Amino acid sequence: MMSLQRTSSPNDAPGTAFPPWLTAPLGHLAAWTRAGRLPSGLLLVGPEGVGKGLLARRFLQWVACVDSGGTDQPCGICNGCRSYLGGSHPEILEVAPEAPGKEILVDAVREVVDFLSLSQSGPARVVLISPAEDMTANAANALLKTLEEPPAGAALLLTATRPARLPPTIRSRCQQLRVPHPDRKHVLEWLQAGGRPALTVDEALAACLDQPMAARDLLQDPEAIDRWQRDRGALNALLKSRSPFPVIDRFTACEPGSLVPRLQCLLVSAQRWLLTEEADAFGRLFDSAQLAAFAQAHGPRGLARLLQDSQRWRREVSAALNPQLRCEEIVLALQPA
Repeated sequence: MMSLQRTSSPNDAPGTAFPPWLTAPLGHLAAWTRAGRLPSGLLLVGPEGVGKGLLARRFLQWVACVDSGGTDQPCGICNGCRSYLGGSHPEILEVAPEAPGKEILVDAVREVVDFLSLSQSGPARVVLISPAEDMTANAANALLKTLEEPPAGAALLLTATRPARLPPTIRSRCQQLRVPHPDRKHVLEWLQAGGRPALTVDEALAACLDQPMAARDLLQDPEAIDRWQRDRGALNALLKSRSPFPVIDRFTACEPGSLVPRLQCLLVSAQRWLLTEEADAFGRLFDSAQLAAFAQAHGPRGLARLLQDSQRWRREVSAALNPQLRCEEIVLALQPA
């Protein structure tokens, strides 16, 4: 299957305003376009979960919009916006992995090259590749020639959380626009404006390691909130119980695919406490005395070993035939020596 779409939704959750920290970079993109100075290769870089993909898709909708009224935001109702939102705009193409963790293959990039070679019906033809660091080496090589000799009126927009994973030849041919991590206060205000969820916005943001987009998705997904609350209960049991058996009961009631990454966050929080005697945002979701006792019981070497083991646990639980048995083994491994 090709990981290609003619266009897609700009990924705004219903009832959620456009994040204010993305307004300035969107303005830069719009200004460059109006002045005819949009680079043929543009790389959006920034921390994970800050909204680079949302920014890119809002810009694509703005490009498609025929009635923006001179503003930097698309109107959302014109024929161009409806065409983009409906996935049928002829001048815009998006490329992404077929699923999280998958790669963007060379065949997908060849489709991009073919798409850009077609005659244009409008002033510009734009392709979004996101996240660009998920391209295979062959895919990146196939894209390089297009970046070196871009067709007239064509623009390639890439996003990357880890731009160093891109070949230097790709990075050197793209102008970079950095999307910085927003101030936590602004993120909390934005999340709060989305409504009154079952979870506090502060807890959601901490649970998602200060990633605004992930926190938004958590707040608006009752099943995800339920998973988080079960995971938090299991981690609380780990911190306060002196016996592994109540912890095993809690762990086996969770989905390992969500629990193990959060266990890793707790281990990192314990490491931070040993270094600073202060908890990070994730660690502050738990009792400080219990977190401190857990950190001291394992010590620096024990926590480092558990974090290393947790990488293996994360791989194994997704493929385990008996995830509950695997959870029992993890709990036993977490007991202090």
